[in-house]
Amino acid sequence: MQTASSTVRLSPASDIIDALQNSLTRSQAITPDLETTYPRFTNDPIIESKDRTVSAITERQQQLDAVLHEFLDLETVMDFKLHHQLVEKKDKITQSMNLPKELVSTHWRLPTEVLSQIFVHCLPETSHFSPAPKLAPVLLTRICRRWRDVAVAMPSLWCRLELEVDHSDWQQQAFCYDSWLKRSQGRPLSFAFKCYIGQSTKLRRLLQPYRNQISSLSIRSYCGVAIPEPLLINLPALQELAITIHSHDRITNIAHSISTSQLRFTLRSLKVIGSMLGLETLSSFNPIWTHLKNVEIATRHADAFIQLLHLCPDLSSLTIHAHFDQKQAVEPFTHSKLQSLRISFSSAPTNRLHDLFNALTLPNLRVLEAGFARAWPHEEFKALLTRSNCPLESLIFSTGVITTDKQRTEYIALIPSLEVVVNPKRYQCFNLL
Repeated sequence: MQTASSTVRLSPASDIIDALQNSLTRSQAITPDLETTYPRFTNDPIIESKDRTVSAITERQQQLDAVLHEFLDLETVMDFKLHHQLVEKKDKITQSMNLPKELVSTHWRLPTEVLSQIFVHCLPETSHFSPAPKLAPVLLTRICRRWRDVAVAMPSLWCRLELEVDHSDWQQQAFCYDSWLKRSQGRPLSFAFKCYIGQSTKLRRLLQPYRNQISSLSIRSYCGVAIPEPLLINLPALQELAITIHSHDRITNIAHSISTSQLRFTLRSLKVIGSMLGLETLSSFNPIWTHLKNVEIATRHADAFIQLLHLCPDLSSLTIHAHFDQKQAVEPFTHSKLQSLRISFSSAPTNRLHDLFNALTLPNLRVLEAGFARAWPHEEFKALLTRSNCPLESLIFSTGVITTDKQRTEYIALIPSLEVVVNPKRYQCFNLL
């Protein structure tokens, strides 16, 4: 035990200064550029390999060892400020090593199954995807080699495509689309594209190798351009078809072409947007209606609505925009399989909705949504529920429908398990015109 009179051996001042200078010189020589970070994800197709990352970690470890060695060299000349600086350097080096360690332990070791699930959740919330470099799934192939391998091997990422045929280099576009479609690996395909003048031939040639895979097709016709009917009738696997067209004559021609093709046996869902369909146009689609499960159309006539139910005995879901602008005698009709009915009316003061409710009996109805019905026929709707004795689960009042608390309570009294939703901002599928 040392006392106040004990002697302590101290190095001469010149030796201390020399030791400090030598230590600082060595410290500067080995101090790494701690602001330099490890490689992060970039837009380049391939980043530095795992081996280079591990090599960088080894280099950092050597630097850390050198700093720790400085502590031993300076035991006799320890300065508080210098000690503080060394501690900071050590902490920075340790912190800089954390990122690559995490990258090695998670990014490189993440199971393919987990990575695949993450990729699915990265997809845009749209029905079809465009090959944009900054959006999934293309973006996923530009992160690193492993991500690219996993994404390219997932056919579910490449089964929905939005085609845009513009006036740029078509060969480059076609190569891009073809590369995308090859990654689907024979899975069912869903397409959405727009028809412009002089482009239908290009589309047919592009899609020809994949026609047996196409199960869903959405076509928009602009500026009076005819929809390529040969493309429609030469799709043996097509089950869903959506057409946006504003020409009544062309709708009739398309209906005739489809009704005489193989599509009358395969088609299960039909959506016609932009044109009002009457009894004559509905008849021109025969015999397609027989096998349809889902339909979305617009019509001006209540009798056409009832006729559609007659033509579609297997119909499960119907979305219709109605513009009943005149009083018509509607014959009573029972449809035993219809489960979902979404109906939107025009803004006309008299929408004749009560005539329709008086005629219908829907014993299997589970979901009903109504929009733009200014004069809601409360008593007629109650009679429909009573007459149908249906297992209605969800009743949705959307834009333009005004009901009272008392009326909604009466509906729940008829069907206690019924959920009534009032959402004036909802605009579900009511954009047919």
